[in-house]
Amino acid sequence: MAGIIKVQFFGLLRRRVRTDALDVEGGDVSVLTLLRRAEAGAGRIFLDELMDREKELLGGTIILVNGENIRLKQGLEARVRAGDSVALFSPAGGG
Repeated sequence: MAGIIKVQFFGLLRRRVRTDALDVEGGDVSVLTLLRRAEAGAGRIFLDELMDREKELLGGTIILVNGENIRLKQGLEARVRAGDSVALFSPAGGG
């Protein structure tokens, strides 16, 4: 059954996407699938801020599903469901 998954953007990622959150249609999907849908829904490219060309998370990227870090689960293959909340933090910049 499809429903809404809330995707929240933090830090520099929020500035790039130009919104603090999106509601994305989804049922039981992988985090990677959700991210692709969120990027399409945002109308702005942002996945390159979170992962490399091999679809591996960049060091410092934090993705939380209902407050739990996906790195401690199945990574980008972790499942999200309608009603879940996903928080995205890109690696911090500095110099």
